Amino acid sequence: MTTYDEVHDLIHRSWDTPDGPARVAIVEQVLAKAEALGDPDLLYAAHAAATSGYHQSGEPMKAMMTFARCLTDYDADPGRRSHHDEHLLLWHFKHVVSSMTLFPQLALARTMAVLDDMQRRYQAGGHSLQAVYAYRHDVAAHLGDEEQADHWYRLWDSAPRDALSDCAGCDPSSKAHHLAWRGRDEDAIVLAQDALSGRLTCSEQPHGILTTLLFPYLRTGRLDEARDAHRRAYRALDDNKAELGRVARHVEFCGVTGNELRGLELIERHLPWLDQAPTPKTEMEFAAAAALVLRRLTEAGQGDLVVRRVAGESTVAELGRRLRERAVALSLRFDERNGNTYQSTRIAALIESKPLVAYLPLSVTAARAASAAPAAPSADAQPPADLAEVPADLSLDGRLDLVDELFHAEEQAKAKALTARLLAEHTAGPLTDQQRGRLARLRAVALPDEELQATADAFAEAVAAFERAGDTAREHAARLQWQIAMLQLTGDGSLVPAVFEAAELAVAANTDPKQRRAALVRAAWVAAASGELDRATSLLDRADAEPGALPPARHASLLHLRAGVLQAQERIEEAAQRIRAAATLLRGTDHRDQLANLLRALADLLGRLGDNSGAIAAFEEAAAVAQDPELRRGSRADAGFMLVTTERAGEFVDDIVEHVCLMEARGAAGAAAYTRHRLALALATTGRFTEAAEVGEEALSWFLAQRDAEHVDMVVELRDLLSRVYAQLGEVHVAIGQLDTLLELVGGVERLPYRGDVLERAGELLWQVDRDAEAADRFDAAAQAYGQADLALATVHARRRQVMALFHAGRKDDAVTLSKQLAELMAVTEVPADQQQGLTWERAMAGYEAAQVLSNNDDPDHDAAVDRVAPAAGLFRSIGAFGEAALAELRHGQVLVVSGRAAAGAAELRRALDALPADHGARREAAAWLARALDDQGETRQARKLREEHGLPEPE
Repeated sequence: MTTYDEVHDLIHRSWDTPDGPARVAIVEQVLAKAEALGDPDLLYAAHAAATSGYHQSGEPMKAMMTFARCLTDYDADPGRRSHHDEHLLLWHFKHVVSSMTLFPQLALARTMAVLDDMQRRYQAGGHSLQAVYAYRHDVAAHLGDEEQADHWYRLWDSAPRDALSDCAGCDPSSKAHHLAWRGRDEDAIVLAQDALSGRLTCSEQPHGILTTLLFPYLRTGRLDEARDAHRRAYRALDDNKAELGRVARHVEFCGVTGNELRGLELIERHLPWLDQAPTPKTEMEFAAAAALVLRRLTEAGQGDLVVRRVAGESTVAELGRRLRERAVALSLRFDERNGNTYQSTRIAALIESKPLVAYLPLSVTAARAASAAPAAPSADAQPPADLAEVPADLSLDGRLDLVDELFHAEEQAKAKALTARLLAEHTAGPLTDQQRGRLARLRAVALPDEELQATADAFAEAVAAFERAGDTAREHAARLQWQIAMLQLTGDGSLVPAVFEAAELAVAANTDPKQRRAALVRAAWVAAASGELDRATSLLDRADAEPGALPPARHASLLHLRAGVLQAQERIEEAAQRIRAAATLLRGTDHRDQLANLLRALADLLGRLGDNSGAIAAFEEAAAVAQDPELRRGSRADAGFMLVTTERAGEFVDDIVEHVCLMEARGAAGAAAYTRHRLALALATTGRFTEAAEVGEEALSWFLAQRDAEHVDMVVELRDLLSRVYAQLGEVHVAIGQLDTLLELVGGVERLPYRGDVLERAGELLWQVDRDAEAADRFDAAAQAYGQADLALATVHARRRQVMALFHAGRKDDAVTLSKQLAELMAVTEVPADQQQGLTWERAMAGYEAAQVLSNNDDPDHDAAVDRVAPAAGLFRSIGAFGEAALAELRHGQVLVVSGRAAAGAAELRRALDALPADHGARREAAAWLARALDDQGETRQARKLREEHGLPEPE
């Protein structure tokens, strides 16, 4: 049977429990147990605790009922109540008055009567009326009565504060709200400074006042402060539906700053709260803010986006219509009660709000992407080529020969510079057909890659000129290049055989090994691109057989092409060997960008071979040697991508941010979204969880908006990451929401192990916030998933966690039953050798916990508890878990003592006390139980000495 002391302790526990479902559950236990005992003082304390718990946890109507009970009991016998009781009663008047206007079914006259009663009691007690004026102001503001609101604000602001005034953090927040409502944004911002300084210790600050300042910051152009306020304040909104009104303000903020997709994510996250809204007023505010965001998405052509809801999926357009109707209907109910149209006019304006800012970036990447531009050429880029050494009297034919020699020697800068000079000087004038052909060929080579038609036309002109000149060798070489240009232009695979035929004619017509090799290599490139890998290999072999030394850069190019063929044949190690050889040729030369590209190719191959450290080293070397700033940046970003989950992640965050920004600037939203995922991983790895959440949410929004099945895996990865990040931020309800959504995406037998892991993680999070019954359900589902996947160790672990969740949820009989079933399951469980230590741990821990379950219920079974816990210490020691072994001995001793076996218990407790380190928190507990065991054996002197040694009080 519940005792007075147990209820009294539970009342104190309720005051210390964080606001939200857990606190509501406790106060309802308090009320039930206090009613059962019938003690009037305990009942009064229970109703007072419930009033606070209900109000702070989003159940204000229930708070009004418990407050009314307190008021009646107090007035029936004021002398019975303490000064603390009186203070708490007067404080709770504020809770009631602040809530009454939020229910349209409550008449205004009733609200005013409570306010009058509040004022009378404050005056009778000699208290300041500062709080009374504040709440009279709230009623006037709710009615839209600006004159009366200003009047009460002046009295509120000038009246002296006392112990019944709102705290020094909340009072300025409420005043700032009034100033912002009256268009005094600058004054509101100034007033908020103390609350933002960090000197105040209110549980509702600074996120409360930051939410109030969202729109003053926007309207005064303080965009960085607005962004920071949103990020900081929203992060602090806990698993507490009482915060729905503030959440609505953040949704509205997204709707007027160009962050509609972010707003949609918030809407989906908090829609379940809407169906349990604390008041009709907060329901109206959230529905209206959501309708604003959904309207803007619909107008932007995204009305058919799917919105995830517990009640089933809906589209943005459909849900927006429903929420608009819901908000408007509620506003009309308030108008009817209030006798004016203020609320309906305000809500209509909110839903139709125009952007205050076209787009306010919210994350570290978005903020920088807004101003990102492609990188400018670096200072260490190669200077223009010096052509002073070209003889001024050199003939045109001589200069054309020189260009060919420069291209073959891979002196690209000089070759391109001389080409440009020749093309500029010989646009017209008397030329031989051979010179026309050579110039046309140079013009084709000089054209940008994307000008395919012009390139093909220039090669065709060269072919015709060489044919007229009778230069068969050059004609066939140019015809080969024309055929390749046409293939690139049209993409017509039927042209490929003509390329090979042209290559053979070019080889046959040429006696110069350099030209023959060039023709073979061009044909090999086409063969590789067409998937004719054997032909490509044969052509490269023939090219290698041509006599004459190759310049390092040209030799490296051939090795690179051969590596590509080998890679396509899945001969990855051989391909990597070719790339390594090519890189060796270029190290220490001026061909730094070519070397960087080779190293990037090597990194890709090494990654496929599982050599991640080698791949990272290759990317970093590429970044170090590259001259092209884009190549250098990309190489650092790629190295960073591979290091995002390592201790080096922090070195590359800025590079990955830059990559995101450049992708956004180029309109490559998909590439930016993928990179944001990597950035979120890096930020989470370095402990920057708030930024990781923002970046991860941005990436998730993009993938969800695509509604493409190919992105499901990325959505899963992002939701998994976000669940971990939000857990680190203490936002358990958000983390659980991400995990619940994950479960919808991970069906199928092959994903049973992962599904079990997701369910188990959700259970652990629910356990952390004392939602033990829900935790038990998740552990049960996890065990079923693991069982279906034949994961024995994971199954018994989940079942063990389920036992303790059931026990702490008050379902002690179920916990006892499952604990026995778990013992039977473990007796027949077999695991691989590498998991044997883990199974031993589970067996030991299950025995340790079973002692608690079996001993602490209405019908304790101490004998069974002893049997279960007795082997635990030995099992722990067998795997080197000596600290846990000592705790198992402590619990074994406790059960023995309470079951009347003091001598045996004393022996276990002494072993535990000797084994526990001197600074271990359990030593005092072990000493206290040992002293009790000694007392039970009549050894009071030893017991007293033990208590003195450990600073323990003597029993009463």
